[in-house]
Amino acid sequence: MTTARVAFVTGANRGLGREICRQLAARGYEVLLGSRDPERGRVAAADIAAAGGACHAVTLDVTDAAQIAEIAADVDQRYGRLDVLVNNAAILNDLGVDPTATDEAVLRQNLDVNFVGPFMLTAALAPPLRRSDAGRVLNLGTQVGSFGNLTDPDSPLIDDICPAYQASKIALNAATALFAKELRADGVTVNSACPGWVMTDMGHDDLPDYGDAVAPMSPSDAVEQLLWLLDDEATTPTRGFWSLGEQVSW
Repeated sequence: MTTARVAFVTGANRGLGREICRQLAARGYEVLLGSRDPERGRVAAADIAAAGGACHAVTLDVTDAAQIAEIAADVDQRYGRLDVLVNNAAILNDLGVDPTATDEAVLRQNLDVNFVGPFMLTAALAPPLRRSDAGRVLNLGTQVGSFGNLTDPDSPLIDDICPAYQASKIALNAATALFAKELRADGVTVNSACPGWVMTDMGHDDLPDYGDAVAPMSPSDAVEQLLWLLDDEATTPTRGFWSLGEQVSW
């Protein structure tokens, strides 16, 4: 078994997830790069490994219960523990849609990918996380999925509307608080974090609500301000929602 810290990142063949894997590998982690597409996952992991990091592709659709169970068993068998889980995989496909116009299939898809999948994956990987001397779970959230921002008439995000996505991310924040409460006694921290508006496929320059606007942050910059939540320090916080290093409203 490896002596390096072991990290598993979902939705990681591109964008923010891939950059999280790259930076963790550069820090000496053995990284499991989760990807729904096996070939894209293999290419991404090979690129990171070619730069000198330990990175392995893992095929995972977070909505597939059988794959989740298989991965949890494989982590147990290969490593006996898991030090870091980053629930990054997400979908956003209802920008500008009013709640009354939301398609049921889109709502269920967002809930399955953004909430149910991370919830069930975290539950399945809780045993190896508990065996770590400093288990860390990070759920990638968003401030447009903050209940505080959604209900504050003075919030700069009050007019942003993507109801299926927002509801699923609010639910993910609830999961963060619930798992943090249960796992705290085992030294496992669980946090949500908004990386900001990042130039990825989910933050590109032709989103319908933003015209020609361009996301101001690179994936590298966004990840650098997230990784402190994965540190194995005794002072690493838990049960928080964070953005740019500051705790923000749920």
